[in-house]
Amino acid sequence: MGILAILFDVDDTLYDVSIPFCSACDKVFKEKYSIPSIDLFLAGRIHDIPVVDRIRKAFSKFGIQITESEVMEFHEVYRGEQTKITLTEGMKNVLEFCRQEGIFTGIITNGFSRAQWNKVKSLHLEEWIPRSHIIVSGDEGVRKPDPGIFKLAEQRFGLDRKDTWFIGDTYATDICGAIAAGWKSIWLNRRQDILPDGKTSPDYTVSDEEGLLNILLSK
Repeated sequence: MGILAILFDVDDTLYDVSIPFCSACDKVFKEKYSIPSIDLFLAGRIHDIPVVDRIRKAFSKFGIQITESEVMEFHEVYRGEQTKITLTEGMKNVLEFCRQEGIFTGIITNGFSRAQWNKVKSLHLEEWIPRSHIIVSGDEGVRKPDPGIFKLAEQRFGLDRKDTWFIGDTYATDICGAIAAGWKSIWLNRRQDILPDGKTSPDYTVSDEEGLLNILLSK
């Protein structure tokens, strides 16, 4: 079966979300606390909660309650770091492959409208994916894993689900949603998460962009 359309998640799929988080941690907390920023990232890593809650949760796991002024300072610095996010060369290669092969590309991303569109801008995604091919949950009133947002994409873009693939980093939202919608799925599992017990496996699982590109080349 060929690939006629590929849609991507954004956060931790098209870019590494640990980079802006850890950079903000280093700028705000490095002189105050000895906890490595990557440990804070992993401790606060819960999907689909605001970053201010993630940083609170991260420190609480180390028995520290940071002040609200520290939380707000972190949030402000983090917002600045988010404007510096970039695609990796590997992901640029994936997107360029799709363009050269004439594969329809699009995005389905969860999040507030303004924040997600700012990421689209910072990542220069419109060089590969037209704005009209991008769906942001905050604009639509439906979010992954609800299969309704995938069906919305089918209707809006004229997709055939049998030949449509979704690539995302989060099993619970990206992969479960794609499977429920009858799409093919590739789990870009950067953090080596474990497949939950009793859950359906994605069609493929990879840990990085090189593995992802190899799958696409094989198809």
